[in-house]
Amino acid sequence: MIWSKPSAHRISRTLVAAAVVILGVAVGAQQAAEPFARWAAMHALPLRTVEPDGDVADLRQIVPVLGAAHVVALGELTHGAHEPLAFRNRLFQYLVEEYGFTAIAIESALPESRRVQDFVEGGPGDAGQIVGDNLSYHFGAFRENTELVQWMRAYNADPAHRRPVRFYGIDVSLGGPRGYTPTPVPFEMVLAYLARVDRASAERAHATLQPLLAQLPSAASFSPAEHDRLSAALDDVLALLARNRRRLIAATSDAEYAWAQRTAVAARQAAREFRVALPGPVGPMVPGDWRAAEARDQAMADNVRWVLEREGPGGRVLVFAHNAHVKNARTEGGIWSALARPPNAMGVYLRSAFGKDLVIIGTSSAAHPPGLPPWVPDAGNLDAALARVGLPQYLLDLRAARADRAATAWLAERRTLRANFTTSLTVSPGQAFDALVSIEALTPAHTTLPPR
Repeated sequence: MIWSKPSAHRISRTLVAAAVVILGVAVGAQQAAEPFARWAAMHALPLRTVEPDGDVADLRQIVPVLGAAHVVALGELTHGAHEPLAFRNRLFQYLVEEYGFTAIAIESALPESRRVQDFVEGGPGDAGQIVGDNLSYHFGAFRENTELVQWMRAYNADPAHRRPVRFYGIDVSLGGPRGYTPTPVPFEMVLAYLARVDRASAERAHATLQPLLAQLPSAASFSPAEHDRLSAALDDVLALLARNRRRLIAATSDAEYAWAQRTAVAARQAAREFRVALPGPVGPMVPGDWRAAEARDQAMADNVRWVLEREGPGGRVLVFAHNAHVKNARTEGGIWSALARPPNAMGVYLRSAFGKDLVIIGTSSAAHPPGLPPWVPDAGNLDAALARVGLPQYLLDLRAARADRAATAWLAERRTLRANFTTSLTVSPGQAFDALVSIEALTPAHTTLPPR
């Protein structure tokens, strides 16, 4: 679910910020969470603001939380809320300027993100247009994303900054009726690269792929034979790129080759997700979706690994995606209960790959916009417990709870965490996240789309 601008025209932001329904928490639930709430109040690190305004004194207190991690994964509880996006921008600027981070990688298609990366390194174009055209899932409509890209471009333009910061998408490029169909974009980008340096190979690959690409924007499924042809063609392209690596780099550049090769990998990732997705009605979830969901999160984690490789030994990356992706846990509860089995989230694969070199930070809020069914937190709800601390926004290092038996026990139990306002995830917070950011008030993202 994306909290879109049209809802901002139906409700005032003041009402959204004030619509915190903690009062609906039952007395028994309050009592059960009391030991954890007391511990959280003692260990909360207050954040002065979520807005990037230049004063970072409060952010310096989170340095021990991040340690020397090369990858920090920051989650958001819904797409399209202003405060998580603003805090992401504020945190990233701080991590770049004072903590040595070199890149941001967001939940948006990897192939298209190359055009954004070119822009932040000084390429032509208008920031709003570049972002609007090349971020997935309508994220290009959020001004907070344009502001991030503008800041990165300005940072890179300053000659005092010897190392440029880079922008990456980590998602696969998908669309179609159920969101599992590969878009033609990555295939076309790879073919365009080949056409510059090996026209004969590009023409052969195009002849094989074109009948399949013509179906992709709207295809709900392929036959097994069509899947086989698509997979074989992608394998041939990747083998060609590997076989001619030195020649292709010499004819273009290391960066161009690396992006072309990874775009081909992203095309194969999309093809694999498309293959395992079972045909079904358009809706929130069907039992077979777990295979596609897991394939997507595994692909995203693999793309994060590629990003860190591209950044080299000194690279440090902020990953930004939904809580459902960054958490170190299977995805279950709420609408995901319809799945035949809980799929692994991206964070599970990242934890396996990076271990303690990864810090996972989720985001929570008990704010609830008017216009949706009332929200009454259950007895084990994490958002309501965090809201009881009473700070407008703060960060809480859950690992510090190891010194408190009651807080550790509470965090080890399975609890609900709100997702997209209308559903919830079920997680053991102490396993799923290293830290949490709690934000009291949420308002819609600032959008470039006109009112509807």
